[in-house]
Amino acid sequence: MFRLFHNATVHAMNPATGWTPQAQWHSHDMPHPDAILTSDDRIVAVGDYQRLKDLAPLGTERTDLGGTYVLPGMGDGHIHSAMYSRSLIEPDMRHCTSLESALEVLRPFVERGMADESITWIFGGQWNVNAWDVPELPDRHALDTVAPDIPVALGSLDWHTLWLNSKALRELGLDRNVKDPDGGEFVRDEHGELTGVIREAAAIPIRDGLMQSDVSGNIDDYLPLGQRELLKRGITSIHDIDGADCLYAYQKLRERGELDIRIHKVLHQEQVHDAIRRGIRTASGDEWISIGPLKLFADGALGSHTCHMSEAWPGTENHGMTVTSPHELEHWIGLAASAGIATAVHAIGDQATTEVLDAFAKSQSIARVFGLRQRVEHAQYMKRSDVPRFRKLGVTASMQPMHCTADIPMNDFLSERDLVAYGWNSLREAGAELVFGSDGPVEDPNPFQGIHAAITRTRDGAPEGGWQPHERLPRAETVYYYTHAVARASYEENLKGCLAPGMLADFVSVDRDIFSEDAEGVKATVVEATVVSAQIRYQRAN
Repeated sequence: MFRLFHNATVHAMNPATGWTPQAQWHSHDMPHPDAILTSDDRIVAVGDYQRLKDLAPLGTERTDLGGTYVLPGMGDGHIHSAMYSRSLIEPDMRHCTSLESALEVLRPFVERGMADESITWIFGGQWNVNAWDVPELPDRHALDTVAPDIPVALGSLDWHTLWLNSKALRELGLDRNVKDPDGGEFVRDEHGELTGVIREAAAIPIRDGLMQSDVSGNIDDYLPLGQRELLKRGITSIHDIDGADCLYAYQKLRERGELDIRIHKVLHQEQVHDAIRRGIRTASGDEWISIGPLKLFADGALGSHTCHMSEAWPGTENHGMTVTSPHELEHWIGLAASAGIATAVHAIGDQATTEVLDAFAKSQSIARVFGLRQRVEHAQYMKRSDVPRFRKLGVTASMQPMHCTADIPMNDFLSERDLVAYGWNSLREAGAELVFGSDGPVEDPNPFQGIHAAITRTRDGAPEGGWQPHERLPRAETVYYYTHAVARASYEENLKGCLAPGMLADFVSVDRDIFSEDAEGVKATVVEATVVSAQIRYQRAN
């Protein structure tokens, strides 16, 4: 079926028609297209409406875009979409400024759980002690005052720490005799008793196990809620970081004809041997669901001071935490690469980034044979000597601009250290490949807020001129990192990421020209419609 979308200013972002990531036009008098002609799920032509109207066959359906501005479909290169979907219906403590206010957010969810037999656990959280008036870790006793009789497991803002009540500890069979795993910690009080706070390699298996069990509810019920919110934000493709249950849920959505966004699905360690046995490689699949890289963790997070740093945190001997040792990293990366599976390694601290790049170097030759695009997820801090290694090793930096602006209050420790922090421009100038995302639900997966963060490095207008402004990015390149770069990172740059003949008809219609608006205007961009496979999957109500 042919469709003609018209009455819009189209930013095709197609290099063949003059656009480059530097926003340079080969011909300054080249007019913007105002129409897109599609056939089935593909773009036939992008150009002048009168010309495309004459080109379109009889029976072509016409869609008036109402004088809006069109961009390629936005991508999110790093999102926990199941966790994000759940967060829409769970207690949200992100804006709490005290322990007491966090407990007040929790209280109505406990009351509902006690009244509804189908609710056997309470999850959610996203609490952030760094924003509390008393920035100290909470404990199970505080939760017990609100929820003594129903198990509660609340993730921190970065989801690398869990806060459990006593009932949850009992349900999980955890007591003072449990041993700390490598790269993880069960926090204890002065008597050796569990406080209810669990970190990193101790927390993540429990978190994932609970989220993929029956006690978390039916993922088939809440995943469509997240999909709707992503479409509302103009997102047409995601790189999903959640577990195998999320993959199966998306497959069921597709079977029912209800899958409206494209999924590049990472593998977890427990899936790798089965994937190898079945001959599944990175980029296996099709245009709706494809297999991504293996996900590994090199270290922890900033907020909990568990990211692995080359120098100790000020006033301590704490260098953070190694979640996966360098030897194990080499083993898993090499195993995956030899089977045609790329690897994406979480690394936030500068020492973790060094160790990940070292591990990638060990298997670089086999990765090149398979054309693998290895990735460092987050890459928040790095030594200056590591910046050019990204290009040398062909490693993509998968980064989240809103992490930078959210973390500004926690970055005082950098003043005495010669580190590259959230070094988007440094990596860009070194010729490295970047891809942007949100890490939702840690941050709102609104790409226009992410673009604002990348071009200003401010939050709520501060600091004036931006934090470390030399790392700000040009606007057009930032948009590129949310569109074409997301497609490239999933090996699909010949299918999506720009609007050109033969490409998938995935695009977003917005209320303003983000290339001419001021920065605050970009942040306030409203999505009018989101089109995937030439079908309107979301349209803003009048």
